[in-house]
Amino acid sequence: MKATALVLAPHPDDESITGLLALRLQVECGFRIVVVPATLGSRRDRRAARRRELRAACACLGFRVRFPKSLASGPAQISELRGILESIRPAVVLLPHARDGHPTHRETHRRGLAALDAAARQWAVVETEFWHPLERPNLMVAARPAHLAKLRRALACHRGELERHDYAVRLAAWMSDNVRRGAELVGQRGAPAPAMAYATLYRARIRVRGRWQPAYRGGRMVVSPADLADLAQIWRVEAPQITGSNPEGCPGLNET
Repeated sequence: MKATALVLAPHPDDESITGLLALRLQVECGFRIVVVPATLGSRRDRRAARRRELRAACACLGFRVRFPKSLASGPAQISELRGILESIRPAVVLLPHARDGHPTHRETHRRGLAALDAAARQWAVVETEFWHPLERPNLMVAARPAHLAKLRRALACHRGELERHDYAVRLAAWMSDNVRRGAELVGQRGAPAPAMAYATLYRARIRVRGRWQPAYRGGRMVVSPADLADLAQIWRVEAPQITGSNPEGCPGLNET
């Protein structure tokens, strides 16, 4: 049975902007990727179009999409998100971090964590960034030019959004700057920069009983398929329950 990664996307298009890890998990590790949009945006007149655009983008990436029924009247409800999590039982959940700069991203983090905690089991969580950088990323995933090109093709499906702000054309610059940040924040400070042109930064942690626990010590750089396979193995096997307080040397584990 395939392992599943669930992407809780604040808006249609976030699955493509921060979707590098999901794309590589699918292509290189055989994961099934399910995108669950938390909203269809603030404009009611655009919501039907954004549904179509998201379906097209996910088809381009090879992802599946599941629309919560509660989107018909507003953001996805916590109770429905909990039900989706319990039915899919993903190996890993991707969602925005608590301090991302857009209010919908922050609310998606809150609702996502509430659903995870209500489901009352241990979850592997990977937090994404876009509008405000993660202060303590611990995972940098390298992108080859082919990865970047595919993400940009998927972003191009979100035509209405790109008409007002062309995220696709700026994606390469953002991912290039991530290498600069990640070299110091994920890698060793003062060490030579990694040999990659593009990357996306994430924070991987474990959520259990309403608290954060470490997924691993230090930072990880995923460049080769072997690097990704080692990381994916952590998520493929359901980890035992973690007890006790935060281990020494892992600051900020209980940040919201």
